[in-house]
Amino acid sequence: MVTAAVSLLIVSACEHDFYETGDSGLSYLHTDFVEARTNTLSAFVSASTDDGIQLTLQPALKEKWATKGDTTYRALLYYNKVENGVTEPVAIRPVAVLPLRLALNTPVVHNDPVGFESAWMSKNGSYLNLGLILKTGKKEGKQPVQSVAVVCDSIKLQPSGGRMFYLRLHHHQNGVPEYYSSRVFASIPLAGFKKPDSITLDINTYKGKIRKYFAY
Repeated sequence: MVTAAVSLLIVSACEHDFYETGDSGLSYLHTDFVEARTNTLSAFVSASTDDGIQLTLQPALKEKWATKGDTTYRALLYYNKVENGVTEPVAIRPVAVLPLRLALNTPVVHNDPVGFESAWMSKNGSYLNLGLILKTGKKEGKQPVQSVAVVCDSIKLQPSGGRMFYLRLHHHQNGVPEYYSSRVFASIPLAGFKKPDSITLDINTYKGKIRKYFAY
């Protein structure tokens, strides 16, 4: 099973908090989920938003977490005013990509709780996005790493002709201390989905189990 180790996502989330109210310069920042492209030097040079807007990033933005050149990353981009498709990037945060895996092929599906904030389908239909709160902290010795993933329990054909995908969030706390909370974002790729497919997603939260429904 492909899982996303979230230590990097948590560190990045703690380093940047650009939201401000009022008339400060930061209050006018744009924020979008994007597919961002790096150049040969691993610096971000372009991005495509979930609304289908193509952006050229000038100057190119270098981030420590993006280590591969000529690569497309799923990310949350903070940027200034756009003029003729060109914008000045301020920061970019990684977003975990969680490809679907069959539960039958997964030895253990962990059901450790998370904090749930939001879930929505991107405007272009490419991703199902999640806003989660993970409990984290440091311990002496080797630091464990928690992970998240999404498994598919079953697929059922509906009277409409569409398919209903029954999904479940896997979360393995893996002994990470739960001292404080950190917001992370994750995106589930929806390649291969089509109308009138639909999705049921089960998430175990600290407040109990919840179920979210989405029509493609």
